[in-house]
Amino acid sequence: MTTIKVYAPDGEAAPAPALLAPPRAVLSGARVGVLDNGKPNAGLLLTRVGEQLAARTGARVTLVTEKGQGGNAATPCTPGVMEQLEAECDIVLTGSADCGSCTSWSVHDTIQLEQLGIPTVVATTTHFVDLTRRVAAGYGVPEARVAVFPHPLGGSDDDTILAWADAAVDEVISLLTS
Repeated sequence: MTTIKVYAPDGEAAPAPALLAPPRAVLSGARVGVLDNGKPNAGLLLTRVGEQLAARTGARVTLVTEKGQGGNAATPCTPGVMEQLEAECDIVLTGSADCGSCTSWSVHDTIQLEQLGIPTVVATTTHFVDLTRRVAAGYGVPEARVAVFPHPLGGSDDDTILAWADAAVDEVISLLTS
C-alpha cells in the first residue's frame, strides 16, 4: 500500500505588522473620497454614505472615482488613481467586498491607502465579513476599518441600497474617529 501525503496550499504566513492611519479627531473639513470598485451598487452605496457623512460632520465629498483604466473589482487600484486619492482626500470609503477576488483587492486597496496615512473604510457584506477580516489579518492589519452591509448589494434596488447606506453612517463615523 502506498501512502500519499497531501499538503494544504493555504499555509499560515506570518504577516509583517502594518499600522492603520491614525483616526481623525474630527471629520469637520475632511475631504472624503469614494473609491468604487465597479461592483453593482458599490458606487451608489459608498457615495450615499459619503454624502450623509459629509452632511452630518461638515466634511465634504471631493472625489468619487473608479479604480482606473482597465481597473475592476478583481484588480488593484491603478497607481494614478491611488496618487489622486492621496492628493485629494483625507479619508476614503471603498468597496464593495462582496465576492472572493473583490474582497481581496478591496482590502489590498484599503491597506495601501492606510499606509499612505489615509483612514479608509472598506464596505463588505454579511456573507463576506469573515473573509474581509481574514484578508486584512493576512496583510498584518486585523483591525482594518470594516463597515458591514446586508447581502447582496448587487441585485438590490436603489431604495434598499440608500436605506442601508443611511443606516451605516454612524458606524462609519465611529470607524474613522476611534
